[in-house]
Amino acid sequence: MVKVSRVIEAKNVSHVYCGWSNDLKLTVEGGEVVIALDESSLRAIAQVVNNKIAEQDKEKAEALAEAAAELTAEENEVE
Repeated sequence: MVKVSRVIEAKNVSHVYCGWSNDLKLTVEGGEVVIALDESSLRAIAQVVNNKIAEQDKEKAEALAEAAAELTAEENEVE
């Protein structure tokens, strides 16, 4: 068995499309990347992406809550 690995660096994704045949198409700076996926691969990608988004949302909410608490503390010091 021969294993082939290829890394494609693509920046600035401007459009994402998933077709009926589960082809994931990314329009990127300089062209397009098309990835043929089976259903389990598509679901695995979705899970990873959704987990990353949830993590980022949680971090933003924590930072916002911290900033609000600091602002409240500063306002209480002024009074």
